[in-house]
Amino acid sequence: MKVVEDLVSTWRAARAELAALERAEHPNITDHLGRVWTWFGRGDTYRHCGNAAPSYMINNFGLPTQAALDNPNYDLCDICLDGRERNVPDCKPEWNCSHTMHQS
Repeated sequence: MKVVEDLVSTWRAARAELAALERAEHPNITDHLGRVWTWFGRGDTYRHCGNAAPSYMINNFGLPTQAALDNPNYDLCDICLDGRERNVPDCKPEWNCSHTMHQS
């Protein structure tokens, strides 16, 4: 059993080193609107406020449409909101939502 525990510990340490190296190769990208896109962990894909795109497409993204603003599944940052109103119902405590702007 000790051999298996040591093997798993060694594998976890090696995987953590590899993840750190991969992350260093994919720094965050700040787009023309000032939004920070973080590496998704696969290929050249980056994420910001529920959107995902390869790095070459990031500057093609504008602000979210009103339909995206009205979708409660998006936890949008202040840059994406840009002072606009969201037409989403208040979250109910039992929904256990991740966003905080509409919780009672």
